[in-house]
Order: sequence, then C-alpha cells, then structure tokens
Amino acid sequence: MYLNLIRHGPKNNDPRAHQTGVEALLDPEKIHEIIAHAAGTLARIPQAYQGTTRIRVETTPIDRAIATGDIEYGVLRLDPRFDVPFPAVNELIGSSGIHPQTGKAVNLSPGWMSTIWAAAKKAEIYKHLQGEHRPLYGWCELGFDNSQANNPQDPGISLREIACRLGTYVYDTLEQSDPHDLVLAIGHSGDIEPFLYLTLEMMAGRDGTSSDALTRHFNTTRGALEPLTGVQFYQIGNDLCLRHFYGVPRSPESVTDVSIGTEIFQEQARWFKEKGKSQTVLEQKLAGGK
Repeated sequence: MYLNLIRHGPKNNDPRAHQTGVEALLDPEKIHEIIAHAAGTLARIPQAYQGTTRIRVETTPIDRAIATGDIEYGVLRLDPRFDVPFPAVNELIGSSGIHPQTGKAVNLSPGWMSTIWAAAKKAEIYKHLQGEHRPLYGWCELGFDNSQANNPQDPGISLREIACRLGTYVYDTLEQSDPHDLVLAIGHSGDIEPFLYLTLEMMAGRDGTSSDALTRHFNTTRGALEPLTGVQFYQIGNDLCLRHFYGVPRSPESVTDVSIGTEIFQEQARWFKEKGKSQTVLEQKLAGGK
C-alpha cells in the first residue's frame, strides 16, 4: 500500500490574486506539469509502486487541489491496468472544513493567520521555484500552539490541530486501505509541512512545545514544499517507511527515507479526537458569515 501526500499543482503567484492567501487558482500555463506528474506516476508504477491495482485520488476541499486532482484523474484513468475511481474530497487533508449547504471550503485557521500569510506572500520573490517560504516561516515562528488559535474574537484552529487533522487522515488511510492501493492525496502548502514537522518531532521523542519546533524543521527540510512534492508512506513487509521530499523537487539529495511506526499517527488521531475543535470553529465561522 502506498500513500502519496503532495501539494497541489502550480498556482498563480501574483500577490494580487491571493488576497487572504487562499483565492488564487492554478496557473493555466503550467497545467502541463500536472499532466506530466500523472504520466510519471504511471510510468513509475512497475518499479516504485509494485503490486498496485487501484489508484485513488483524494483532495482537500480547496479549489486548486480539487482541480489538480481532476487533471491527475483524467490522465490516470486512461491506463487500463488500473481501477481509478472518481476523485473524492476529504476535509482532513488540510485546514478547511466544508460548508454544509454549498460544499465549498471554509478556512478553519484564524483570520490573523491568513493576514500573516498574505503579508509575507507580497514580500516573496519567485524565480524558478514556487515554495512559499516567507509565508510558511511566518507561521512557523508562532509555534504549533499559536496563540491566535485561542482568540475568541477570531476563531480558528492551531497549527498543531492542522497537523493532527492530516495525521488522522494518514492513520485512517493506512489502516483502512487495500494493500494494493496507491492513494494520491492532494493538499496544499502550509498544511502538509506542519504535519511533517510534528511527525519528525514525535519521531525524535519530542512533543512540539519547544519554541523552535517548527522553525528548526523548516530549515532542516529546506523550507516550503514545491508544487506536486510532499511526503510518501509505503510498506516493505511489516515495516512502514516515510519518504519526504525537501523543498526542491526531483533532486536525489532532497529525498530522505526513514522507518516509522503507525503509533505516531494513531497518537495524532487521538489528540485530534480528544482536543480538536475543528467542528466548533466551523460552526462559529458559519454563524459569523465566513
């Protein structure tokens, strides 16, 4: 069984298109990169994903992630070797809830977090890479238990809860998927990285309360993820392995493989179940017209 959790495809990086940081859509001039990624996945299956018979595409409810999933699906479904169901949306692959009437994404982070991201976004300089380093670092400086998440005037979930939402998704997927599945889960920057950082903290026996818990891993993993890169979980016999790609895609020196136990994700899922307030925040935001 394989689970690839990746950032969505390239988006429009013009700061004017972002506003609060979540509005921008995919860059139409780079759709070919998503198509190439899907084709590359199919090409690597005999070596990298041996035994796969079904490819499942799942996305966070953010529009550009859904669009990325639809493009990937359009390529993957053409290969007669595999069963490829229509893409599904799972709100745990990120920091967005789902509006019960419209089905649209509702950002569960505090509004102040979006303000920090948007302000840093305007100062970012993009060349050949698209990682949103300054916005992500601005979040990392606040720590996993960022104080903004406890402001009753600006309801929102913490970075720790974002990480544990993804941890819950990973745990459920690993426990419930068929051994022959390849799951392509499409999230977005700002969510996947905190999940990776918390996981690495827990693997080292720490709880993430250190003031540099996020910034330390930001520097170690070379910052924000590039489009279509992320983390991968795969099983060799009874062993589960984590492979994470640093900020630079398709570079051999940017790939690290480590053994990991599912108990880490089980603990993240337990924390989310017992201490998470995503549903309460969703209700507060809907009541406030957000």
